[in-house]
Amino acid sequence: MKKLALLLFAILVLAIAAVYYLIPGTLVVSETVKINCIAEAAFRNLSDEQSWGKWWPGTADAGVNAATGKFSLGNNRYSLSRKVTNNFEILVESKDGVIPGEMNLFSIPHDSTLVRWRFTLPAGNNPFKRIAAYARAVSLKSDMHTILTRIQTYLSDFKNVYGFSFREASTKDTLLITTKSFSAERPTTDFVYALINKLKNFCSSQNCNITGMPMLNVTSLRPAGFQVMVALPVNRLVQEHDSVSIIKMVPGKFIITDVVGGLHTIAQTYQQLHFYFQDYRRTTMAIPFEYLLTNRQQETDTSKWVTRIYAPVY
Repeated sequence: MKKLALLLFAILVLAIAAVYYLIPGTLVVSETVKINCIAEAAFRNLSDEQSWGKWWPGTADAGVNAATGKFSLGNNRYSLSRKVTNNFEILVESKDGVIPGEMNLFSIPHDSTLVRWRFTLPAGNNPFKRIAAYARAVSLKSDMHTILTRIQTYLSDFKNVYGFSFREASTKDTLLITTKSFSAERPTTDFVYALINKLKNFCSSQNCNITGMPMLNVTSLRPAGFQVMVALPVNRLVQEHDSVSIIKMVPGKFIITDVVGGLHTIAQTYQQLHFYFQDYRRTTMAIPFEYLLTNRQQETDTSKWVTRIYAPVY
């Protein structure tokens, strides 16, 4: 009996020694993933908690606003607590307390980003607490792998990053008649189509043919108002007259994207185009313009408007 007790005691001592040997007093949990997305764009998306729901593998806590919310996965809840360019502090909460972690974004040549996420867990001196800390570290690492895999998939899709897809091409409409006006307020649909109809009437009087859809550019002249320019592609040169000019547009390269929705959606697309040009160091050589593929006077439901944006690019 005494030998058995000594044997059990020896096994216990060895087990405790193994815990101290195999599980350090401080556990570092780290996961790394490469994504096909430029670092500036990745930071812009990941720092916006309202967009987390688009890629999060779990669910947002019920009743918590996504702007300041905590997102759940298994027994853990995650939230942003600090964000500095290409760096985040992420908190993970569970019944065992709160642990701060850090996510870093590193630019990689050829428009990619390395995402490194780390947590540090103090395991303490108590062997049982060390075992519990190790179990939590294993659970946390599994969550981190799942979350980073979803981030990798989501941010590697250009449309998820910028909200639109595009192609680069030229335009066949290079001979245009154009007119412009000024509006103290953002121009209404009727204001725009009054200018379009003016061009149509002018074209009719000149016996030329319209060869494409109306084109529009609205430029803010804050705080004065807005400059509104419209154009129609035509088949031949005409004599300029009565504030109607003719433009020979040089065929160039354009970023082209179709937008479905009203003025707010179009404005959001322009903002994302700005981000794209900024992120990828693209240079614009002239003002963008819109093809009004939908007759906005006939279709009053703005959610059904289709607008093709042409942004000249170098």
